[in-house]
Amino acid sequence: MTVAETDVARAGTSSPLVAGRGLSELADRDELRYREQIEPYPFPLEDVPRFIDSKELPRKLAFALRAAGLRPHGELVELGAGTCWLSAELAKLPEVRRIRAVEFSERRITELAPIAIAHLGAPAEKIERHVADFYDHGLEPAGADFVFMDAAFHHARDPERLARVAWDLLRPGGAFVLFREPTTTALRRSRDHGEEGRHGAFEREYTAAAYLALLRTAGFDPRRHAAAGGWRTARARATLVPPLAWLNGILFAEFTYVGRRPATA
Repeated sequence: MTVAETDVARAGTSSPLVAGRGLSELADRDELRYREQIEPYPFPLEDVPRFIDSKELPRKLAFALRAAGLRPHGELVELGAGTCWLSAELAKLPEVRRIRAVEFSERRITELAPIAIAHLGAPAEKIERHVADFYDHGLEPAGADFVFMDAAFHHARDPERLARVAWDLLRPGGAFVLFREPTTTALRRSRDHGEEGRHGAFEREYTAAAYLALLRTAGFDPRRHAAAGGWRTARARATLVPPLAWLNGILFAEFTYVGRRPATA
């Protein structure tokens, strides 16, 4: 599917764009170089929608929110927002007032994000794009009801500090949601990093216990919830429901991690 250029231009105009304060010492320059110069999007109007649709991302998100009992509302922040597909899908929820999407790749958030927003039919005016490092985002503290990340937390050079960044952004009672984080298991101790692995060391490996420990260290009450690997194969469908759902934990490790900031100190 190709998105109309007029729809993309409208999304880019309607979605506010804010320049950040530059890069912190922890920002991964190798990853930034990859995102800006190498990441393969030769035909963005086709490639961005194809990625979203082939990965079944909106359907996976809906499953994850139901499984975790989450109802996003109010003020949201997405850290490491990439093409902003997650911000776009969340912005479609009527209970969400605004999403501030933080991404250090100017190419991704200025050129590719409007394509994702237009493809998903999201209200672009609710998505405020920030070209910024997620360690030094420039947003006010304690202003968000939810902080989301999509397959980005494991890229952090200092995940403990990043978890604290999310804590500081959240109001008491808010939730930090890690979506589509790759997770290793005793039977799958590593994974193929593909093209990204040839351009730096920004792909890291964590077990489910490690994700939960990182959230706990920052002060969160952490939980893991089953996530959907997809619906297109018999294996993916079978492991979403009993009696084979137990296989997820030992073989596939597809989870959503949620850290709750306590409502009171």
